[in-house]
Amino acid sequence: MSESTGTDYWGVLLRAGVGFLVAVSLAASVRLLSTNGLSPAVVGEIGVTLYVSGLVIYGLFWGSMESQRFRVALYFGVVLWGGERFLSGNESVFTVVLLLGGMGMVIRELYFTE
Repeated sequence: MSESTGTDYWGVLLRAGVGFLVAVSLAASVRLLSTNGLSPAVVGEIGVTLYVSGLVIYGLFWGSMESQRFRVALYFGVVLWGGERFLSGNESVFTVVLLLGGMGMVIRELYFTE
């Protein structure tokens, strides 16, 4: 029987994939800023993108996706996304679901978990 070399290929592949997606989202943010200028809607969208990208990097590379702190921050990101959509004029049912659902998940995680 051969012994394991200790290399986690799936973990390396996952980290490379997430790194690529974060790089693409940051490049899209730069492109959005260069084409639409510095408007409140663009700043909000870029802010939410940077927040979620930073959160994914934190959770994946520091191994904290199972912590309560990460889940609360992730659910708060859902609230931020809904707030950004609402402030930019998109008042759809999906926006309300993001806002109320995100707030509900934050409250559940903070007060109703052990």
